[in-house]
Amino acid sequence: MRYFWPIYLTAFVAGTVIVFMAAPLARPYVPEWMKVSTPSATTNVVRPVAAARIQSSGRTASANSTAAGQASTAIQEMHPDELPPALHGIYLAQRSERPGWGITHQRAAYYTPDGSRVGHVEGGVLFDFQGVRTSSKGSMVECILHEDNIPATPMLISASDAFLFTGDHKKLSQRQRNDLKAYYTLTGKIAGRRKEILQQAADKNPFFSEYQAAYKTLMTHVEKAKQLSRKRDKATDQEKIQIEDTLRQMKTTEAQLRKTYDAIHLKFRTWKEQHADEIPKPEDDAQIQQWTQQRLALIPRVPGLAY
Repeated sequence: MRYFWPIYLTAFVAGTVIVFMAAPLARPYVPEWMKVSTPSATTNVVRPVAAARIQSSGRTASANSTAAGQASTAIQEMHPDELPPALHGIYLAQRSERPGWGITHQRAAYYTPDGSRVGHVEGGVLFDFQGVRTSSKGSMVECILHEDNIPATPMLISASDAFLFTGDHKKLSQRQRNDLKAYYTLTGKIAGRRKEILQQAADKNPFFSEYQAAYKTLMTHVEKAKQLSRKRDKATDQEKIQIEDTLRQMKTTEAQLRKTYDAIHLKFRTWKEQHADEIPKPEDDAQIQQWTQQRLALIPRVPGLAY
């Protein structure tokens, strides 16, 4: 018993040190293991960790087999002196955590702070996080884009076009940054090609234009009603009565618009089901399958950062 306390204290200290060092490595994967989606950041601009890492398109058995071999090779090629991103405090930003940077995962339009559209960037563009704004287009991320021919001044991009991470991307090695950009460049290409194929499929449907117009008309009416409702909440008594009368009329109109939309939507959906064999499918596209294999091979090279 004379050595009990020295041994106990030594084991306790050693265990604490091991947990302290290993915990950051496990953090990016905990939500996935627990099978839960983590909530978004302060303004709902951060993706849940449970977001799918790999799009379903192009996932054939042969593709996965090939990608697995490439992934094994990729791990062997990692530089022995590189630290995993988590040890630099880099992981997907969660609620109550302020992001330090981000990267676009698909083509993203960017705007000046006053809302003027400037152009667009593809997936795989790094940026420094500045803050979050709300607009008629939804949540917008204010950032400094790291892209040639774009001035290093604050710009706005949609939160839906990017992932936000903690820490500083400059702490990643050059190899890690290159692979990260390559991964999300491929993600953007897959998304763009998928959208193109789906548009081709929609164009074959004789009811698509009418369906699209009915949907747009309905959504415009609904948004106008929402704006009027917000105005009513701040209005004086007399003005509030007038707005409520208008809203009642709009509710009747909305029912008619929705009936029209439902009817054309049924025609659109029925034609699509009856001609399923004639419509191109993204998962059958050779280019998407190739990009998906390349993307899979990059995942182990950017642990905890591929979504």
